[in-house]
Amino acid sequence: MRADNSTHLAEAARQRRLDCIARVQAALDSLERDGGSVTVAGVASRAGVSRTFLYDDAQSALLARMRALAGGQPTSGRPALPHNERITTKSHEAIVRALRGANRKLNEDNERLRTELAVALGQLRDLRRRIPTQSAAQRD
Repeated sequence: MRADNSTHLAEAARQRRLDCIARVQAALDSLERDGGSVTVAGVASRAGVSRTFLYDDAQSALLARMRALAGGQPTSGRPALPHNERITTKSHEAIVRALRGANRKLNEDNERLRTELAVALGQLRDLRRRIPTQSAAQRD
């Protein structure tokens, strides 16, 4: 009769599962720290596990963490920046104020240039009106 190795097989399966969980956690930690696209396929590939493993009910906590990380990413398709590289609200407001000021100055400059152009075109029109009369007088 053969020896019952089922306890060893069960222990090996449990250890493989724990190793997979550790690799997924490390991949998520890396994505959270360094930024990057958080998708099930991407995390599975990075951790060396199957997507089925991640969708398994036993790994619902991992999937929830992954979805929370993905939810914090911009929807532009670009990966999120790491937290320490993101702009603060105060810096963002300062940049917006500076850009609005620059925009206001450009609008004022454009308006001034439009006025100068209108005056120059009016002067040119007046000059052109005078020239033909002078040319006609010279011909006679």
